[in-house]
Amino acid sequence: MICPDFFGCSGKLSYAETRRLARAAGNGACSDFAQLGRDGPMVSSIDRVHRCARDWNIFARIALDHAFGDVLCAGAVPVHAMLSFEFGPDADEGNRSICSAAFARELAVRGVQLGKCHSGLSEGVTAVTVAVLADRATRLNSVPREGSIFLSRPIGALKLLYLSELGMPIETNSLAGILAQPQSNGFFEAPWSFVTDVSGHGLLGAVAQAAAAHGLAVDLALSNVHAASSEVLGIPVECLQNPSKSYDLPLTGFDSRAVALATLRETAGPFVGFLETGLEVKPVAIDAIPLGRYAAGDGRINLTWIE
Repeated sequence: MICPDFFGCSGKLSYAETRRLARAAGNGACSDFAQLGRDGPMVSSIDRVHRCARDWNIFARIALDHAFGDVLCAGAVPVHAMLSFEFGPDADEGNRSICSAAFARELAVRGVQLGKCHSGLSEGVTAVTVAVLADRATRLNSVPREGSIFLSRPIGALKLLYLSELGMPIETNSLAGILAQPQSNGFFEAPWSFVTDVSGHGLLGAVAQAAAAHGLAVDLALSNVHAASSEVLGIPVECLQNPSKSYDLPLTGFDSRAVALATLRETAGPFVGFLETGLEVKPVAIDAIPLGRYAAGDGRINLTWIE
């Protein structure tokens, strides 16, 4: 049985505490990926994802897409992955073999080499840690000053999958497809200044981290078009909603719908691209949704809701 308290990526510490730990370790930028060597040709990342679907094949696809998202944001292509499984009571001996085979098969389909694997037992829901090495294929532009922000797809696919796993009548085939293919074909072809992804800390955490790292002020204009469906905001699921106080950001005075969507937890989430003024392209050309604007600033985040 899937445990809501650990669903998907929601086992993370809060955004504010994660940043404090990163600073304590000397990583003030709190980046989701690291370069091997100074401006090296390879990057690495590591993620831990709890079981988020009863079907092991769907879990494997979602977990790998979540883990690979960070290196894709670095303009890199995954080439090598190491896995560490923590099998819980939800996976007996037969299911453990099915799970391992699903991950190996999915990596082979993607052309990513499977490296060292580790496995053990735990008392919680099954989880997998994925360490990724990737070749840097492109170099994103740097020094963002002012421009537009785009979202690669609507937010909330994981919440809808969760509701369907609980037995609600929600179509899952399209959801599994969204989570298994979070990056659109044309999204990374745009001349982004940089890209990040929406995950356990939600859209607000992803954008706040980028704003702090690059010294930006951000205005997000959210609406129903940014939600995967009406159920995303219409059906509350507390375990997938990050508490506003966990961000250490002033969120009072903002529309409650904008706050709810911006703080929603996601796994294998959509990408957020920052595009410098003068390099704008039509949203249809990159298969993306306009999300807001950014400018040089002090890390301030403003949320509005537009009908």
